[in-house]
Amino acid sequence: MYNDIVKDHFSRPRNTGELARPDAAGTAVNASDGDRVQLHFRIQDGTIQDVRMKVMGCVAAIASSSLLTEMVKGKSVGEALSVTREALAEKLGGLPEHKIRCSLTCVDALHSALGDWKG
Repeated sequence: MYNDIVKDHFSRPRNTGELARPDAAGTAVNASDGDRVQLHFRIQDGTIQDVRMKVMGCVAAIASSSLLTEMVKGKSVGEALSVTREALAEKLGGLPEHKIRCSLTCVDALHSALGDWKG
């Protein structure tokens, strides 16, 4: 059902936990299934130095959030905000159709955290 990329990020999620006194934080909840993603960012000079995630959700929500943290670490806030749902889904290598919306919650959390960030 899931490909090796998804399985890897689910069984060994990256960048888990919280940051003490993050520079930006955001949470998103998928109303249809209850998945919840929280992201914490450490930002210096407009560049994401560190990012942590806490996820309560399914395999797709955990794997996509883990991969997203890897995609945005070291990027500028603007570059991170340009990560699209489609780009994330492509990097994941695909998901079952009924799980795609689960993978999008982390992108909403990203925009929640960084959308109004003023460095």
